[in-house]
Amino acid sequence: MKLTHVWFEIPMLTDAPSLLPADVVQLKPDPGQPPLDSAHEAQAIFAAAAIPYTGEVFDSLPNLRIIVRTGIGIDNVDSDAAAERGVVFCNTPDGPTESTAEHAVALLMAVAKRVIPGHLGVSAGGWPARSDLMGTEVKGKTLGLIGLGRIGRRVAHICGAGLGMRVIGADPFVTAEAAAQMGVDLLSQDEVFAQADFLSLHAPSIPATHKMINRASIARMKTGAYLINVARGPLVDDAALIAALDSGKLAGAGIDVFDPEPPADDAPIRFHPKIVLTPHSASVTGDGRARIERMAVERVLQFFDGQRPKDVCNPQVYEIGLRG
Repeated sequence: MKLTHVWFEIPMLTDAPSLLPADVVQLKPDPGQPPLDSAHEAQAIFAAAAIPYTGEVFDSLPNLRIIVRTGIGIDNVDSDAAAERGVVFCNTPDGPTESTAEHAVALLMAVAKRVIPGHLGVSAGGWPARSDLMGTEVKGKTLGLIGLGRIGRRVAHICGAGLGMRVIGADPFVTAEAAAQMGVDLLSQDEVFAQADFLSLHAPSIPATHKMINRASIARMKTGAYLINVARGPLVDDAALIAALDSGKLAGAGIDVFDPEPPADDAPIRFHPKIVLTPHSASVTGDGRARIERMAVERVLQFFDGQRPKDVCNPQVYEIGLRG
């Protein structure tokens, strides 16, 4: 099958679309119109995070053969519905690994070193009291990782080998031997909660992880511990987090992801002085974006070259049968 039309949910920021054949029509949303109205002819979609891709959407796009999610998240694409309609669904999980891992470490250091209060104090023309900026060293502290996938493993390496932290982790899909090779002591999730000075989340958003950081799990954490979340917003109960910060149970948090996104204008999480916030931007680097977008285009080219593309998220589609 010849590739003739592709649709971009959001514009790509690099030259990756130049890898497409010159005669391929590159479609994009029309301003003021429902975004998918312009996707009717698309055989391939480069999806972002804002649109839910449901069975109804796939039914409305009869030419669609493959959808590629730029990045690691797959929450907004119904992979089963895609498979049932013969649509291949891929993502690009290797693309954002380094950028996201580095961002997690940046948030960890920012909360540990009280970077934001210091910046705000100086930029306002003052000179904050040292007692207001008392931070903590991370060397020798315990980093707890919930999830030991690509990003969790990279954070483990940076913080263990680079910063001299003790690294522990929980992941039901990783053996103790595999964790040891990463430099991680594999423990139960409850043990990680209890022992971590810094708890960093790297788990997917699924029913089993929904609001896993809640009043009960926070109660098991050390007093004065820190929370880092660059995974998914629904993993954290914001009200429980705010209460823990107000009471002093937790010393700080670095948050890149929210539920919903963006948070409401008056959401308490926006204003808490012990939280460092970034706008779901952990993977937003030139290097990371170039990898993600190039990988996404490569997946489409592989598919239309008759190959099975990398990182298929609904492999059952090859048993059910591809859309003709």
